[in-house]
Amino acid sequence: MGKPLAIAIMGPTASGKSDVAERLAAALGARIVNADAFQVYRGFDIGTAKPIDRSLYDLIDILDPTESYSVGKFVRDAEPLMACYATEGRHTVVCGGSGLYVRALLEGYRHMKGTDPKLRKALEEDLDTFGSEGILQREGVSTAELSHDLQRNPQRLLRFLEKRRMPSEPHDGISWKSKRLKFAIDIERNDLVCRIEARIRRMVDRGWREEVQSLLDSGVPLSAPAFRAIGYKPMAAVATGLLSLDDAIDQVIVTTRQYAKRQLTWLRREPQLQWVDGRGGTEPVVDHILNTIKGGSNG
Repeated sequence: MGKPLAIAIMGPTASGKSDVAERLAAALGARIVNADAFQVYRGFDIGTAKPIDRSLYDLIDILDPTESYSVGKFVRDAEPLMACYATEGRHTVVCGGSGLYVRALLEGYRHMKGTDPKLRKALEEDLDTFGSEGILQREGVSTAELSHDLQRNPQRLLRFLEKRRMPSEPHDGISWKSKRLKFAIDIERNDLVCRIEARIRRMVDRGWREEVQSLLDSGVPLSAPAFRAIGYKPMAAVATGLLSLDDAIDQVIVTTRQYAKRQLTWLRREPQLQWVDGRGGTEPVVDHILNTIKGGSNG
């Protein structure tokens, strides 16, 4: 297919991104680069929906639960992989629910110098959409690390985030010459709600509560960055007898639906994003993407 491709598979949680990414990677002989902020943590498996065959992926299980991760660290980890595969003439599929990670990698935001009006506008929109706590979570920053004044002052918070995004010294990053494409799976709202609920109940049936109990027994503190993943604290409350399992499931379903709504808000602003109808399941989505690639000018 000519020039190496870097294909992002995006979409709200439970939309089937991993299935599409794996089928697409198999068809293209590609590697999959994980762009999920919590699948990087060892031991946090069921609740983060880690793939069964992790040998297909890079950047899964690379950190201990107590280590911090951020969009900047992700880009620094992902760029050498993208460059290596591009040099080999190999395609890559970037897959994960952390839209900021995908955007930073494929749009090159890490390489901007100084104050950038587009970056400031994007951060302002994100702050308005997600709130201070939500945007800090996306950036991999714990609120415990920051003063209350900084969190309450929008301008100070935005400047803090700008500085995290942009290196203090000039840095051109690692060049990788792949054609970059982004696709998002479009799922009808009611279908997505059903998928979310069914997925969470499957996670519980697979032993999510027991996984969390094992993490706590091994000494992982609730303050660990990995425990910010959706659903893990309610499951920890179940494990410690503070919450019933049914109440925890209901809480996680509500939180996940809210998260999916925020993801869709984010995706509507994603540059150069192509939406693919997901009503027919995985195979039609993969076929559509492959046909788009073949029909495009990929020389």
